[in-house]
Amino acid sequence: MTGLVAGCDFQPLHGKHSGTAANAGDIISDMSYVTVVPIADRVGQLVRNQLLDLMHPRGMADRPVFRLIVTLVEIREGLAIQQDDSATRYNLRLAAQFSLIDTRNGVALLSGAARAISAYNVVSSDYANLASQKDARKRAALNVAEGIQNRIAVYFSRRRG
Repeated sequence: MTGLVAGCDFQPLHGKHSGTAANAGDIISDMSYVTVVPIADRVGQLVRNQLLDLMHPRGMADRPVFRLIVTLVEIREGLAIQQDDSATRYNLRLAAQFSLIDTRNGVALLSGAARAISAYNVVSSDYANLASQKDARKRAALNVAEGIQNRIAVYFSRRRG
């Protein structure tokens, strides 16, 4: 199987590269030049913090060249509805639109969307409900941030290749 993958010009994004393709350190270095604009609301703060952790493991560059703008929409929808119309399970949907802007000329280099769905149960305890909703929000924020970070990493790897 390895021979088949090697023969198709496949280059791993987060591992060792061969030939003239960019290595993972170069992509991480490129992402250090991306500043993440603050995102509205608590879930936006969670997504932004995850993006900063994912994109700047070695810290952000002193003079960022790129600006990442993200907008979010969070929707809660009841799934398991009881006879009294109360929901016992919810889906938390998080949809993000993002743009990577070159600050030198204002050109949008990459635009896209990322989505995540995270489910949680509702029980008789208000504290447990709050905790499970908070956990679902954190999981969705991480999934959205990883989707955005992966798209940016692919963009930088293709730009170098």
